Amino acid sequence: MAHRHDIIVEQGATLLLEVDCQDENGSPCDLTGCSAAAQVRVRYADPDPAAVFTADVSPLSGRVTLTLSAEQTRALTKPYGVWDLRLNWPDAMVQRLVEGKVTVKPEVTR
Repeated sequence: MAHRHDIIVEQGATLLLEVDCQDENGSPCDLTGCSAAAQVRVRYADPDPAAVFTADVSPLSGRVTLTLSAEQTRALTKPYGVWDLRLNWPDAMVQRLVEGKVTVKPEVTR
């Protein structure tokens, strides 16, 4: 079951999220061979994402670093949305690691 983590996006600013994957003993997961994908959508059923994170997997530390550029967050014009992070394991298993709501704080300085 995915962990719940709501995020606040500051429109026009770079967003950096670090997600640590741990096993049942609290040790870092070995993410060797894994890839990750994360997206923001306004609504779950929307056919296209509002933003796609750049995902960097650090296999031995069990950390996934997600980034949205300032240009990507500037393009988020709706005040709310949803997001999730999916891990794709080498054995073809797909795991939703984190999910949550997105709140966009509008940009003032442009």
